[in-house]
Amino acid sequence: MHTTNSLPTTARGRLTAGLAPWLAGIAPLMSLAHLILEAGFNFLPVTYALLIPKLGLSYGQIGTMVLLMTIAGTITQPIFGWLSDRGDPRLIVIASLMWGGSLMGLVGFMPSYGWLVALVVLAALGSAAFHPPAAALSALTEAGNRGRAMSLFSVGGNLGAALSPLLVGLALSAGGLGATTVLIPLSLLTGLLLARRLRGVGAPRYRAAANDAPAAIGSAAALAAIIVVVGARSYFQQALMTYLPEWLRGNGQSLAVAGAALTLFMVAVSVGSLFGGALSDRFGRLPVIGVSLALMMAGHWLLLHSIGTPQMAAVLLIGLMIGASFPVTIVLAQEAWPRSLGFASAMVMGLGWLPAGLGAWAVGRIADGSTLTDGLRSLTLAPLVGLAAAGVFWVVGKRRGTQSHSV
Repeated sequence: MHTTNSLPTTARGRLTAGLAPWLAGIAPLMSLAHLILEAGFNFLPVTYALLIPKLGLSYGQIGTMVLLMTIAGTITQPIFGWLSDRGDPRLIVIASLMWGGSLMGLVGFMPSYGWLVALVVLAALGSAAFHPPAAALSALTEAGNRGRAMSLFSVGGNLGAALSPLLVGLALSAGGLGATTVLIPLSLLTGLLLARRLRGVGAPRYRAAANDAPAAIGSAAALAAIIVVVGARSYFQQALMTYLPEWLRGNGQSLAVAGAALTLFMVAVSVGSLFGGALSDRFGRLPVIGVSLALMMAGHWLLLHSIGTPQMAAVLLIGLMIGASFPVTIVLAQEAWPRSLGFASAMVMGLGWLPAGLGAWAVGRIADGSTLTDGLRSLTLAPLVGLAAAGVFWVVGKRRGTQSHSV
């Protein structure tokens, strides 16, 4: 009997030991909050079919609204990161989640375009305020598990973004625009859960890992290089997401296949973000960044030069590699600027996402003057820029490391 019962006990022990690094700190809680936040901000495209006839919107008005919302949610992040480093990040996380979700829940009741724009811009400030302190709080774990912690944080947001159009779309189908109010109790209840669970959690403090690059610590050049890496990735990602379905349809694929490819891409990004940080804990941050960017280029070439199953495999590979780099770049930024984790996180998640719109614009301009295939071919330059920036980070690290050893 003892031998029989010891097997499941041993198996449970191994499972617990394997999950322990993933459950360390409060990253799982921040991942849940991130999921709820992104679920409340990524459903807008499915409301357009109802908002256009109700408010008489044009495509140009929609584009302007999205641009203003993006600007409000990105360039203000460094401000909120600075505030979180000097205040209580727990309060900012809780308040921003409840603020953003409650406002987005009112989207279906806006009486005019002006009111709608004002609402989503104010809500975007909540998203901007959430990300820096939430990423800093997620870093409250053993240094050797920081990549895993940031993977959990990232995958929560990616899953929320992927599920949002589906779940809110179902609610809209059942209850019309008024169904957006489902976001209000969801955000408020999650905020109350956070308030309860974050009691006793102190302000984030950097704890260096044994394999941290001492050369990168406190280096503005290193932080700038990581921002460029993130900018190159966001440029590539947003442009590909914008035009992938249309490009596939233009090359003979059905609308169903085109939609499935976009879904596959978004799911792959989520899966990649789950494992990228853990791989960086084991093999190093820069190797994971370099390999992910190189495989992004390989997948992009395969996408443009194949059809059928190999093409879908390319979409899967690109998504996995984009996702894998998400948590690693946040950790690298925190390690480059350890005295202000919120500010460092805000720089990569805020300023680093600004080139996303530029990528979609540039590919569209090239496509208007030539073909959409030519526009997508131009995206090959983005991973190259990212690799060059990663090289700069490595050089800065080596140089400062030499200086620190010589002191």
